[in-house]
Amino acid sequence: MSLLNPVATSTTPLLAVDDTRVQLLRSLLADCDWSPPAILRGRLQQAMALLREPGVSLDEATWLLVADETARYLDFRRLRSLEAQLRGCAYEALHYTRADWEAARNAEAALESHLRQVRFSSYAPEPVPMFRIH
Repeated sequence: MSLLNPVATSTTPLLAVDDTRVQLLRSLLADCDWSPPAILRGRLQQAMALLREPGVSLDEATWLLVADETARYLDFRRLRSLEAQLRGCAYEALHYTRADWEAARNAEAALESHLRQVRFSSYAPEPVPMFRIH
C-alpha cells in the first residue's frame, strides 16, 4: 500500500487508508527516536489535531507533507528493525535515531551508486595491446 498516492481534499471524507496514515502519524509523533525538526513537528501536530475533529480533512499540501514524513518514518522503522536484527536485540533496546537513519540512507545511496558503476564497468584493467619488436 502506497502512502504517497491518496490525497484527500476538503470535500472528501476520510478513507480507510487515511485511518492507517493517522495511526502511523500518531506513532511517528510518539516515537522518541524519530525527532523531526521543530517546525515540521509543529506542522505534523497541527495536522494531527485537525484530523481528530470529525468531518475535517486536510488540504493537499498538508497531506503531501504527512505522506512524505510517514514514508521516511516507515523507512526509518525498516532500517531500525534491520539494525536490531543484525545486532541480535529487540529494536526497543537499540538506540537508533533519525541521524543514524540519515547516515544509513547515505550509505545505502553510496552503495547503490557503486554497484551501478561496477555493473557498467570492470575492476579488471583494460588489456594491453601486444607490443613486438622484429
